[in-house]
Formats: sequence, structure tokens, C-alpha cells
Amino acid sequence: MNSDGLLHLLRQLLPAHSPGGDEGELDSILLPYFHDYCKNVHQDTAENLVGYFPGTGERSPIIVAAHKDELGMIIKRVEPDGSLRVDALGGVPPWKYGEGIVDILAPGGPIAGIMSTGSLHTTSESPLIEQARNQALDWPMIRVVTRRTPDELEALGIGPGTRLVVTRQRKEPVVVQDCVCGFALDDKAALAIMVEAMRDLHDGPPPPQDIYFIATSSEEQMGCGATVVAGNLPVETMLALEIGPVAPEYGLELDSRPIVWYRDSTATYTKSFCDELVQLGQSLGTGMQKAVYGHAGSDASCARSSGQIGRIAVLSFPTLNSHGYEVAPIDGILNMHKVLVAYLRGERGGE
Repeated sequence: MNSDGLLHLLRQLLPAHSPGGDEGELDSILLPYFHDYCKNVHQDTAENLVGYFPGTGERSPIIVAAHKDELGMIIKRVEPDGSLRVDALGGVPPWKYGEGIVDILAPGGPIAGIMSTGSLHTTSESPLIEQARNQALDWPMIRVVTRRTPDELEALGIGPGTRLVVTRQRKEPVVVQDCVCGFALDDKAALAIMVEAMRDLHDGPPPPQDIYFIATSSEEQMGCGATVVAGNLPVETMLALEIGPVAPEYGLELDSRPIVWYRDSTATYTKSFCDELVQLGQSLGTGMQKAVYGHAGSDASCARSSGQIGRIAVLSFPTLNSHGYEVAPIDGILNMHKVLVAYLRGERGGE
């Protein structure tokens, strides 16, 4: 994979709407790739996309997982004036989005709404604005303006449970110097890596192990999809593909070196597996970073914590502004792809 191929895939994946539980638009983009490169392609009851890639059986089977769902919002109730009270769908505060246009995912297609906190030129008689002046913005302070009546919204199929996401107009990838930037690089850049890994393996000799490529559902909701699929497949190892949030507290840098997670807030990862990935990256010349996260989670750690999988690791690319308008070095994504393909082909550090 080169930068042009990566950006081509991101231009397909990033604008597609896929909040947890309403991921069909992204499914329609991913399924043709799964059918091109995998066998026994299907969607399970948890709405995971599953593709089987047969190997020679020299090594134990592995799940390679990247999640489909992006962060978003869900309608809690419709107010009498037609504005919407919403809550987060995944771990995102409203200040990551700010005021502006969002897409309300009505059955007939997206409807525009405006995230709003109200007019700033107010006094203490406007309690939401007064609250926002004195504390961090939170979802109870947010209204989504629709300029429609409750009856009109109901006729459009919009009500409690309807999802909202950042509007498509804000979701095209943007290149700034050495980085690609945009909403939902978590986890659509990892899906791009997965698709390219499928392609690379399809064009070469069989890998030494059977591989189950999984585009998981609802990862941002406690890894729900991965937990289901891990419990249903004859596999004891899972490698999750993720972003690697960069922050000074973790000693990580926004550069071209992929990141291997050794712990997150849900589970501790299998050290021997993590060490294999680090050694492989070093031998390939990509360099590697190691992360011990205090506030993060993945498909792999959620599946492990529920007892559905045994051996786990996360391979990721460095990312700034996680769960917001994310910034990732292009070479970090390309190097993560390089390490993944080498690992799946059976290469190990020092070999």
C-alpha cells in the first residue's frame, strides 16, 4: 500500500456514516472487498462482517479485527419545539464536535440538524449558556435544532433511538504536510489497512495460518461485536487494528512508528504476542512504540475480559486528537500495514 492507495480508500470510507448499530452504509462499501479477497463471507447476528482466509495450518488460526462503528449521537427525546435532546454514542464529549451541522440518519436518508448551545449574548436567565460558561460542555447542555415540528419529525421516522453523526461535508480526509486528518480515522484507517492486507495476501502464497478478517460492529459500545464473534469462532488469538492515541503521559510521539498496546483500561495484553510485533517492526525497519494506556479499550481487550478469547494484541498507528478531528502520520499508517502483512505471512523478528 502506498499513500495514494490509502487516500483512495479513505475517501470511500470516511464519508460513509456508520454510528454503532446503524452501520449499513459502510457495510455496503466493505462487502465487495470481502467477497473479492475472502471466502465464506457473511454477516453474523451481531452485524459483524466476517471473511475467512485459508492458510496452510502451520500456525494457529487468528482473528484480525477492525471496527466499523464511528462515534456519534443518539436521540434521547424530541422537545415540543422540535429540537432534539441527544446523548453520546461512544466516548465522545460534545466539545469535540462544536456547534455546527450534523446528519440525522432518518430512514429515507440524512436530514440536516444543527448542534447548538444557544446564543452567547445572554445573562443568568439563560441557564444552559451560563452553565457552559463555567464548566466543560456536556451533552445535557446540547440541543440539535431541526426547525421541524415533532409531527414532521415522526413522519420522517426520526425519534428516540435515531442516530446522528458529523455531517458528510466535514468527513472528507484532509492532508496536512505528512499527516492525514479527519473524523473517524478511528477506525476507518484501520479498515483500509485490513482491506489492503486482504489484497496482498490474496495475491501471494497461502499464509501459515487461517485468518478470520472481521469488520466488527459497536466496538465503541464495550466491544459488543467482537465479543460475540470471538465466542463463535474456533480461534484463540485476536489481533485488533486500532489508532494509537498520542499523549505526553504515555511517552508516545506523532511519527512514523506504529504502536503496540501492552495494556489498556480493560485488560493487559499478551506480552509474548506484543513482543513479537515489536521485534518484527524493528527488524523491518519501521521502528515501534509501546503503549500502556490508562484510558482506552479495543475489540481484543473487550473480548478477553469477557472470556471469549485468550491471546490478544493491538497494532495501531499514532494519532492525535483521538475521538475528535484526528491527525495521523501517513507513514505511520503505511508502516502499520507493512508490519501486519509481514506478521500474517509468517515473518517474525530476527528471522
